Amino acid sequence: MCRHLLGVKAPWDVSHVRMDAQSRQIHVYLTRGRSWFGRYLPDQTLSRWRHTNLGSCQTFIHATVPDSLEVEEKRAAYLGESGNEFSHGLASRVVDCLQAGMSYRQVCDLMNIDVHLAWQIRLAISEGTLPGVAEDVSKRLRSEGPGAAKATQIPPGNDPVWHNMLSSDRPLEVRMLSLRLLLTRCRQEFGQLRGEEARRLKINEIRRFFIKHEKQLASEIEQLAQFRDGAAAGRLES
Repeated sequence: MCRHLLGVKAPWDVSHVRMDAQSRQIHVYLTRGRSWFGRYLPDQTLSRWRHTNLGSCQTFIHATVPDSLEVEEKRAAYLGESGNEFSHGLASRVVDCLQAGMSYRQVCDLMNIDVHLAWQIRLAISEGTLPGVAEDVSKRLRSEGPGAAKATQIPPGNDPVWHNMLSSDRPLEVRMLSLRLLLTRCRQEFGQLRGEEARRLKINEIRRFFIKHEKQLASEIEQLAQFRDGAAAGRLES
């Protein structure tokens, strides 16, 4: 039943489903064929995406997407990009609502998604990283309101500044204790990670913190820009 509701197609299959009645969440775990002798491959990263609701329940998809997968299969509605927190299907539904003239607040209320996740989808649309989005929609979002321009102060996930910051011990003046602890942990773990996929997930973890606490991190964001400029200057000199 769950496979039918989600539109999951072979070779993907539903491994198991976990229902959290208290939080009204459904977690669906997908598999794609079998690894050699059914062994677990530890170097493959399990991603999690928020998907469109099943009834009144929030739905989360858990799956490992191999790098060798064809682009068309990677764009299945129930999957998402490895560094994102939302599925292609959820992003598509948000775009449809925006094209129908709904505000972001209305979209959040209708689909029961928090502003943080909706902002991530909006940023992906305005940056042109979502496939199938009309150019006029991207332009409209980029030009909407003063907050849109301010949000671009936080570099996108593919900006080298994040990699440079996490792979360096260069000090960053941080006043928020929770960010200081997160930065220390991420820097310790970053050098031990294998593969771009795992590093991208770690980058997105700390970037999401900057997005969520943007109003309290004006000084840190400014330092981030200086760090990026300094890193670029260093590359030019070398």
